[in-house]
Amino acid sequence: MKLVMALMTFSLFSLPAVASDAYGDPFEGWGFVKDDWQVVCDNTLTCRAAGYAEESANSDPVSILIVVEPKKALPKVYVDFIYSDDEFYQSSSDDSSNTVIGTESSHTELWLNDKNYGAINSRSDDDSRHMLDENQTKQLLRHARLNTKIEVRVGSDRWTISDKGMGAVLLKLDEVQGRVGTSIALVSKNHASKQTPKSAKPTPVIKKAFAYSEKDNKTLSASKQAYFQANINKWVNINDPLLVGSEEKMGDCELVNPKTEAYQQMAEYGSSMLDWEFIPIDATHTLAVHSCWMGAYNAASGYWLIDNAKPRNPQLITTAGNDYSDGEIWAVHKDRGLGDCWNRLVWVWDGQTFAKSEDSSSGMCRGFAGGAWDLPTYVSEVIK
Repeated sequence: MKLVMALMTFSLFSLPAVASDAYGDPFEGWGFVKDDWQVVCDNTLTCRAAGYAEESANSDPVSILIVVEPKKALPKVYVDFIYSDDEFYQSSSDDSSNTVIGTESSHTELWLNDKNYGAINSRSDDDSRHMLDENQTKQLLRHARLNTKIEVRVGSDRWTISDKGMGAVLLKLDEVQGRVGTSIALVSKNHASKQTPKSAKPTPVIKKAFAYSEKDNKTLSASKQAYFQANINKWVNINDPLLVGSEEKMGDCELVNPKTEAYQQMAEYGSSMLDWEFIPIDATHTLAVHSCWMGAYNAASGYWLIDNAKPRNPQLITTAGNDYSDGEIWAVHKDRGLGDCWNRLVWVWDGQTFAKSEDSSSGMCRGFAGGAWDLPTYVSEVIK
């Protein structure tokens, strides 16, 4: 049995679509990446593969997204692109988004290896993306393991999506969802090693508990504020190497400790960012908030949950937070200063703790303001 499993494993990884310079975990961050393609899978086992124009290409941004649910044979495929000609856009007075107007004769079309596969579904009022039909989707997948020129055309204008890494990424998706060697495989139907397709995993449910809203304008009493302020540095243990770091490793929250160089540099400017802030969540719980770190285009704070009745052991929620409001902590950061790629984490108050409700990125940094897509590694259903 061990020999059979070893041969199956070797067989999977000897497929020509697998490339040695691919990297990453499909369930973390940017996922599994090969050249101009990536696949990101979430905790329900839904996977999203995205391809982009080559990074070195001197062209307007374009991307394709393949959304694959477990055991479903045909994925949903979306295309998005940016037209640099301002005259091609029309901004409505009640919507800041740009809308392609063009002309009736200028359809958005899918071309594969210079062959026209027809008009792509027009943008609708409630979805800014174009969507491939069933035949176009099948043709795209059929070309996935070939050298393929993938183009989006509008009249004489063209956008080219790189095929570099597409086969490797879709093979990784097949492996993750147990599609290899099956009739529903995206690129490995005929492979000798046959997997068993995996079922979707249930979406976690979070029951959001009552929390004060900004309208409530709740604050701690003066005595409680003074008590927390006098003791918080002991309760949090600001000397913890995980927070302040060491000679070998940077800490997660250097600005929490007056002994650190980062704190002292900030203190020279008399910054109020070095003060603790205490935010009532409800009648019995409080958030303690302190700046943790600052970078060229990102900054973050630490959020500790205090049980008012037993405040000596605050629970650390995150050292990467940016904002708290109405029972939710947010962490939103750019991957680079241009702002064309972001990552986001959200935690929701459930009455006992802040439960992670979302973890996602917007895809690779390829010129889309705000990022091209929503590629979650963690999703949940929040019931208010």
